[in-house]
Amino acid sequence: MRYSFKAWSQDTGWPTLVATWERADKQGIWDVVWLNDHLYPPKSPPERPIMEAWSLLAALAASTTQIRFGTMVTANTFRHPSVLAKTAVTIDHISNGRLEIGIGTGWHEGEHAALGIPLPSLPERFQRLEETFTIVHGLMTEEVFDFEGEHHRLSGARFEPKPIQKPRPPFVVGGAGMRRTIPLAARWADHWNYPDYVYDPEDFAVKLKRLREVCADVGRDPAEIEVSVQFRSSGDVGEALDRADAYEEVGAGHLLVSFVPPLDPQSPEKVAEALSSR
Repeated sequence: MRYSFKAWSQDTGWPTLVATWERADKQGIWDVVWLNDHLYPPKSPPERPIMEAWSLLAALAASTTQIRFGTMVTANTFRHPSVLAKTAVTIDHISNGRLEIGIGTGWHEGEHAALGIPLPSLPERFQRLEETFTIVHGLMTEEVFDFEGEHHRLSGARFEPKPIQKPRPPFVVGGAGMRRTIPLAARWADHWNYPDYVYDPEDFAVKLKRLREVCADVGRDPAEIEVSVQFRSSGDVGEALDRADAYEEVGAGHLLVSFVPPLDPQSPEKVAEALSSR
C-alpha cells in the first residue's frame, strides 16, 4: 500500500507548511503530499486564513526533491483549462516530473458567491470538467490542438514545453458518485480517490465494483487506475492503522490521511512511522 497525506493551507502559515513538506520529503515514507483547492475555508468561518493551492504547489516543487504532490482536488471553476494546463506543465518542470493533477467540479457556494466566481448547475459543471480533461490532455500530448465543445473552444493551440512526465502528469478524480463521478474516473483517471466521509469499507467496495464495471463498458483495464481512500484525521495513529488494514482488505492500494487544520507538524511524522511498521 502507498501512503500520502493532505496538509490544508487553512490556519497554517507558510513556515509550518514548508517545514512539514521538507521533513516528509526526507523521511521517505510518504509517497505523495496533497493540498486542497479553496479560496474560502470549506468547513470553517470565511474569516479564517487560507492560501491558494497552485502557488503553494510551485513552492513545494522547488522546496523538495523526491516526494510527489498535487491537488486533491482543483476546483475546475477557478481557472480556464488552458491556463490550468500551462500552470501544471510549468510545475511539472520545476519538480522534474513529480506533479499529479487532481481536478473536480468545484462546489463551495460561499466562496464562489463572495468572490464573484460563477458556479454553474451541477450537470454543467460536469460537462465543463469533461472538457477540461480533454483540453489538458490534448494540449499536453498533441503538437497542435483544436477543440470545440459546449463551453470552450481552442483553435490551432500550440503548447510548449510539453510535460516531463509522459504522456502527461497523472489525472486524479476524487469522489464516489455512482452516476457521474465514477464514470468520469473510468474514462479519465489514472488515480481514483474515494472520500471516507463516514467510515464504511462496504460502501467503498460497492463503489470500486462500480468503477470496474464502467471500465469494462468503456474498454479500459481497471488495473490502470490507482485506487485510494481519503479520511480526515487529527493525528490518531491507531485510527490510521485500522483504516489502512480495513480498506486494503477490500481493494484499496493507497491510503490518504487528511490532517485537519491547523496542521500539527508532528502528526505526519508520527502517523508515517506507524504506517511504515505495518
